[in-house]
Order: sequence, then C-alpha cells, then structure tokens
Amino acid sequence: MKNILKLLFVTASFGLIFSGCSKMGNLPSAIFGTGTDPVLSSSTTAIAPAASDSNKVVVTFSWTNPKYATDSAHQKFILEIDSTGRNFTKEIISVVNGPLSIGFTASQLNSILAKFGFAPGKTFSFDVRITSSYTNNNVRLLSNVITVNITSYVVPITLVPSSTNAQVLLVTNATNPALSFGWNSSPYGSDTISYALQYDTVGGKFANPQVIKYGNAFASAFSVNDLNTAAIAAGVIGGSTKNVEFRVVSYIGTSYTQQVAVSNVVTISINTYTPIPANLFIVGDATAGAWTNPVPVPSQQLTRLDPVTYGIVLNLTAGGSYLLLPNNLGKWESKYAIVDATVPGASAGGSFGFYSNANPTAFNSNIPAPATSGMYQIVVNFQTGKYTVTPFTQIIPTALFIVGDATPGAWNNPVPVPSQQFTQIDAVTFGMVINLTAGGSYLLLPNNLGKWESKFAVTDNTVPGLSAGGTIGYYSSANPTAYNSNIPAPATSGLYQIIVNFEKSTFTVTPYTGVVPVPTNLFIVGDATPGAWGNPVPVPSQQFTRVSLTEFQLTLPLTAGGSYLLLPNNLGQWEAKYAVVDNTIAGLSAGGAFGYYSNANPTSYNSNIPAPGVSGNYLIDVNFATGKFTTTKQ
Repeated sequence: MKNILKLLFVTASFGLIFSGCSKMGNLPSAIFGTGTDPVLSSSTTAIAPAASDSNKVVVTFSWTNPKYATDSAHQKFILEIDSTGRNFTKEIISVVNGPLSIGFTASQLNSILAKFGFAPGKTFSFDVRITSSYTNNNVRLLSNVITVNITSYVVPITLVPSSTNAQVLLVTNATNPALSFGWNSSPYGSDTISYALQYDTVGGKFANPQVIKYGNAFASAFSVNDLNTAAIAAGVIGGSTKNVEFRVVSYIGTSYTQQVAVSNVVTISINTYTPIPANLFIVGDATAGAWTNPVPVPSQQLTRLDPVTYGIVLNLTAGGSYLLLPNNLGKWESKYAIVDATVPGASAGGSFGFYSNANPTAFNSNIPAPATSGMYQIVVNFQTGKYTVTPFTQIIPTALFIVGDATPGAWNNPVPVPSQQFTQIDAVTFGMVINLTAGGSYLLLPNNLGKWESKFAVTDNTVPGLSAGGTIGYYSSANPTAYNSNIPAPATSGLYQIIVNFEKSTFTVTPYTGVVPVPTNLFIVGDATPGAWGNPVPVPSQQFTRVSLTEFQLTLPLTAGGSYLLLPNNLGQWEAKYAVVDNTIAGLSAGGAFGYYSNANPTSYNSNIPAPGVSGNYLIDVNFATGKFTTTKQ
C-alpha cells in the first residue's frame, strides 16, 4: 500500500486559502494507520513587522511529524488561523503538502488581517492550529492550539509637492498651473484604497480640514484659481498671505471613513486674491436704490475696469451703508462686505471679503458711507482685497449721443435715435455700434435737444492714433476747457464699436464684425425655460445681464428635450429674434453661431436653439461681437 501511495503523492506544496476547509470522514485506520497528533509551535508569539519587512518571513509555524504509514512528503497539513475566541468558525487556512513548517511574510500577514476586516496598524490576538491527514484528507489528526499576537503594518505615504516656494496668486494668471502634488500607494492586503488630499491653515491642526477626494489616483494639480479657492476655503482671507498645510490620507474602500495612513505634512505660503464675480452690484440705504433688491441697473452696476478691479461712480448718502452683491437676482445669500464697520476710516476704504450662507466668514458688516453726501468713486480690487472711496468731480452724463459728418446723421442736431444714441452699459460706461465714414469727425453730446453748449471731445485731434481711442473730457460754454476738438474718424470707413468710460475718461474705437443689431436688452423664451413659450417672459429670471456692450449672460434652469429663442424685447412680440441656422447641428446645445432674424429682415437664422441633453442650471453667454453663444453646466 505504501508503494501505491508514493505513486499517487509525487509533489509537495503549500498555499494560502481564504476560506473554510471541507472535512472528510476518515477511512479505516487498519488500512491507513492512525499516526499521532502533531504538536504545533511558533518561532514567535508577538509579530509586529515594519513596512520594510513586507517581503521578509516574519513568523514560521512548525509541527511534529504525525507518523502516518507513509513519509511526510505524502502527508497533508492544514494550518488554521482565526481570531481568538471564535473557535475557528471563520478561519483562514493554509494548506501544506509535505513540509512540516510554513513561513509567512509580513505582506501575507497583512493580507490575512485585511481579509478578516481588522483595522491596519493595530494588534490582534489569533488562535492557530494544525490538522494533519493523508493527502486525500483521510485520518485527520488535530494539534494543540497556540495563540499569537499580530500587528499589521501601514505602508507610509510620502507627499511630494512640485514646489515649496511661496505661491503669490494673481487673478490675471487664474487659468495657469500653480501647484501639484504626488504620492505613493499605501496598500493594505487586497482592499481597495482611496486617497484624499487634506489642507488647513497652520495652527488649524487639521481639526476641520478641507478635503479633495482623488479615489485611487496618486496625483493632484491646482490651477492658480483652484489653489486660490482652496486657500480661501482653508481660511486665508482674500488679498492676504498665510501658511497652508497639506497632507494625504488613505482609506479602506470608497467611503472615506476607515483611515489607513497619513502622509507627511507640506507647508506652503499662499498669497490669495478675493474671488472675482462675473458681475458686481451695489445695494444699501447709502445709494439711490436703498435696500431694494434687485437694484436699479445700470446705475448701480459696477464696471470691470481691468482683470482685477471693479469701479462705480454714484451718489452716496451720509449716514447710510451699503454692500456689494455678485448678482442682481433679489437674493441675499452672498455678498462682499467688511469685518467691522466701526473701524475708523472704513468709509474711505479698507479690506473687504466674501461672505455667503454656505461659506460664512468674518466679512459680515455693511460698508459705511462717507460723512458727507455727494458723488464718489468706489474702486474694488480683488487682487489686493482692498476698496477705496474717493470724491468724484468729473461729469458723467445721464445719456449720450453722437453727432458729426463721420456719422450717418451728419451734423444734424437733434440726432436720429435710437441709431445715434449710446447704450448705457453700467453706471459710468456707454457704448454703441455705428457706421463711421473715413475723413469725417464727431462729438459726443449729453443731450439730444438741438443744443451745442456742452459736449465731450478731445484736446487735439492731430494726435496720432486718436481715431482708435484716447482721453476724452467735458467742455461747455459755461465751463470751457481744453477738450474742444472734434474726434477724428478711423482712416477706413466701416462698422465700429465705440466704448466711452467716464470713470477713466477714456474712449475706444474698434472695428466691429459681429452680429447686428446689438440689443439694449436680451430675454430668453422657450419650452426649455421655466417660463415656457409665455411672452412676455418672467423677469428678472429670464432677462440677461449685460456685461459689456456686446455680451450678455444669464444663469437659469434648462429642461432637456426643449428649445429656446433669444428676444431683443419683452413686449409679447415675435417679429424679431436671435436664433440658429440649423438646430440639428451636433453640439449646438453647448454653443455655436447665432444670428438675427426679423419679419422685416428674414435670414437663415430661423431655428430654435436646442437645450442641453441633461436638465440642470446653465450659464448662457451670448457674445454679439463674436457671433457665438455658449451654454455651460453650473
């Protein structure tokens, strides 16, 4: 019989099996021999490996030969491991064919503990025993039980930044890359591991950190604007500098609840700017509109002076106060304000910041008006987080008209309207699109009453480049100044856009190749909108905000499967619209070319604009200068 068994059992091997073992009944001992119970021992009973030991054997279990009627090469051993006290009801087994011992690497032990669901980095007590048999599971003998303590190890994470230099964030570089991080994996058995980047200001001690979840990725990258937003969320006031700490934490699974490892901490100095809104409005009892929200526009809408600055000129009433709002929708959940209105000099300027219901900060006080009522210029700098309030003595008209032989109306006064009346874009800016004739000149008038006693002009129309723009000033019979020369037309006749900014006392003249006419107002209608095809549409919810002479924006919910049109008025009329040529063009729901159609001027732009494929809130940007619109999910 021994010879037959030797032919059957020609190999010896062992392996880990993460499941229970099926126990077979013994065959007659007269045939196979009974043997003696094996005695189990361990090379150590306290196993606490380091991560560097992952591929080293850290414990060896050995047992005595059960002395079956064949040599050990043809015997089978099952090592059972289970948490102490469970009587091997949920054991993990290792099968050994032949040898009288088995060693485990630190990595294998980590896998066993992970399989049990035990937390990493902690010590647990386990019972171990051996069951011996012939290789066909017959004549099973059970060993003694030994107890060992096993501590799983944690693979440390090293967080490496692209730079540790101080980050001075500029809004003009908002889309540029700023900072990136990389880190190594921190496995625990075969468990899924997820990673999150945490950051907090120095001193916060990660008690309530900001968190960005990255799943199983090992890298993070921030643009300038992303890093600015992150730093402000962590507690760095816009326009200030503070040290921010970053670390990576790994978790078991995807719920980000069971922590595995925490990386080193990287500290970086970050100088922020206050987030810049697409629009800015002023509200308060120091203004003509008082605390009415929405505010009157364009008189209480600030002008974008440059990439980081907004400004407005308006009358402020002493004793009152005001706030700045990022929208004009009648909402109060977000604002730009100051920390303390009682600080001396706050009426003339100081630091400001953002406050919202979702992101409450110390910037929660109204800005006090100056002690003397009058016209003031407010300038808000989002790069520095500062505002200034200074008296303003220049003339800003309530309306503006163009006259001259460079215009279609020549020197006739009054001028034809609305074709030669400027559109007021905001409190200090006027614009128009008009045909100008080379060789001619023009003036700007504050009224259209056929009078010539006041005008806006230049000091010297022979200055090179003045036909494209320059400095403009006020002249009147009662207040004669150096601004007494006509403005020269461009050297080439054509359609031009003229923008006049009275806050900066400048004007620009640029060729215009966009969609005409440019409306004074813009509205949206259609079954993709909350107002459906009702005309007039609900306002202000379906009226665009004018952000420049030729650009309009609106954020509203759009319904998938519907469509819409853009209207130049809200009078319940359908004779004029802005639409697309063919609404079956792929991708048109996200943006494309649009144009003008009217009963008096029929064109190919006669199709409704399709809504996006997914319902939700969208920002629609309509740019008449480029003839393009975009629809962006918010």
